[in-house]
Parts: sequence; C-alpha cells; structure tokens
Amino acid sequence: MSSSLTSPILKKRNMTRIYKKISAGKIFKILERFNIGVVVKAERIKTSGNIAYLVTAEKGRYFLRLCPAEGLRWRSKNEIAAEIELLKYVKKRGVPVILPIADKSGHEIISIGRCNGYMRPFIDAAEKLSPTIAETRAAGRILGGFHKKIKGYKTKNARKHIFDVSAARRYLRAHKKEILKSNFKNVVEFVGLIGKELSALNFPKILPTGMIHEDFGKRHVLWRGGKIAAVVDFDRSYYGSLLFDLGQALRGWCFVDDWKKWSVRHFRAFIDGYQSERKVTKIEKKYLIDVIRFGILERALAFCSRFVYSGQKKADEAYAWKSATTLLSQISRVEF
Repeated sequence: MSSSLTSPILKKRNMTRIYKKISAGKIFKILERFNIGVVVKAERIKTSGNIAYLVTAEKGRYFLRLCPAEGLRWRSKNEIAAEIELLKYVKKRGVPVILPIADKSGHEIISIGRCNGYMRPFIDAAEKLSPTIAETRAAGRILGGFHKKIKGYKTKNARKHIFDVSAARRYLRAHKKEILKSNFKNVVEFVGLIGKELSALNFPKILPTGMIHEDFGKRHVLWRGGKIAAVVDFDRSYYGSLLFDLGQALRGWCFVDDWKKWSVRHFRAFIDGYQSERKVTKIEKKYLIDVIRFGILERALAFCSRFVYSGQKKADEAYAWKSATTLLSQISRVEF
C-alpha cells in the first residue's frame, strides 16, 4: 500500500482529466528523441499514482515514468531534476539505484504538457511482498547504508512537497470540512482520532537529516537471485529527518500477512540490518515508536483523501480505517 499527502490544498478535480491517457503519438514522438533503436511498443502499466509505460525497443526495454498533470503526484521540472540529482549522488556511493537515460541532446527530463518525468532502463527484478526475516534484515541494511551516505546531503534543486507532522496537520485542517461531508464510513470518529493522535506527536528539530526516500516499502525494493538488485521510486524524496524515513520503512516491512498483524521479529530484523550500517542515535531511539505511529497516521489520512477525491474506492476507505484503528493499536505494544 502506498499513497502520500502533499502540502498544497486540493480541490475536487476531474480525476479522469488528471490521469488522462496520453496519446500514442505524443509518447512515440518523445521516444524518437532517444537512441534506443526502433520502438516496438509502449504499454501503459499500472502504478500507485504516476503515469508509466513499459517501452520495448530495438536496444532493450525501458521504464518511462511521468507525473500526472496536477494533484497529489504532480512534480515540477525542478523537482524531477532534484530526484535525478539524488539518484546520481547515491549511485556514486554504491546504493543500488537505476539512473535515467539521456536523449540524443543530453536531456534527461521528459515533459508532455504538465506531465514531467524521465526514462530509465527496465530492470528484470521483482518485489517481495512476503519477505523472510533474512530478506527483511537485508532491506534494513540497504536503508541504513543509504542513510549513512546521505546524512546532511541536500540537493541543489528544491523538493517542495513535505510529509512531516506539520504538513499532515495543515492538510487535515484544510480538508476537514470536505472529508466530513464525504461518505467515508465512520468519518467523524476517523477525523477525531487522526486529529487527536497528530496533536499528541512532537519531534525535536535536532534529529539527523538528509535526502530521504520517504516510501521505502516492499514494492520499491527489487530482488534478483535472492539479492537486492535495485531501490526504485524516489519521486517522494525530500530533505527531512532520517528517522521519518526509517519509521515509514518499518511500517511497510513489519506488518505481515497482508497487513493483518505487526511482526516484532521483522521489526528486530530490519533494525538489526539497519544498524549494521548506521547506528540509530539515542535521541532517535526515544522517538522511533512515535515516528512509526506517525507513518501509519499519515498513510491513513492519505488513503482517506484518495477515497474522497479520487474515485471513492472501498479498498482505500478500508485501508485508511484499518490504519487508524487496528494497525495503530498494534504499534503501542512494541518496545525498542
């Protein structure tokens, strides 16, 4: 499960317009700019919010990712440039990421109208949605190594969207009336619970920072032959607390059996792997459980928002409610 809030205020929009199909002609015209040989086909593939294509060409297969024209997932050219900047920085330092390819003129950023993005080689590797303890430990090690390398680093290009506690509180205040007017089940209880929990969270400004991934979940770690081949999907990265990144990662890796229960074994394995590369500081340990709780609250609010503004899918409503109730209550029993 992956969705996130962003700070700008949303208005109800025609989501068909936001995610409208880009004509084949425009896609192939863009692809002609790249030295990939004859393009055989460009297939639209499902993602959690971006517009993506699997491109099959004479010289191989490629993954083309564009942001939607507006809404939660829109990214400016500068934000795409920042993401590419981050990828290049960590690639040089041994983090397994996939770099975008440049066109014949040396340009990496692709724009079709307001839809911005880039193209990278397609990697023949797969996610593991039910990782073993050893695989969870390996994922923790990768994130720990990533944080060790990016601590204090900030891209020259700005990333404007932020997913911290202040942003979540602002979002709830701005959208509270519209959410309460929606047909989200148990909406009054949900909004009250989210508001109360967010109000109780406070984090010090002295936590270590860097360019965080923000969505280091199971779907964004790709495996080949039992080893991690790549970490992908940095489109939500921004300069923030490393602890927030770790909290979201633990949320994603340590609920097992399709989000039915929290696994202390997976939690300890991930932390062990993480600390083999970067030690969690004393101040970070103090706030770790709270930051996992925030990760759950932020995603609960994000899925509620997606339900209200983007099609009212029952699965989004169910996950938001489950996060704010069942998942959140399980974290209170974790000790570290």
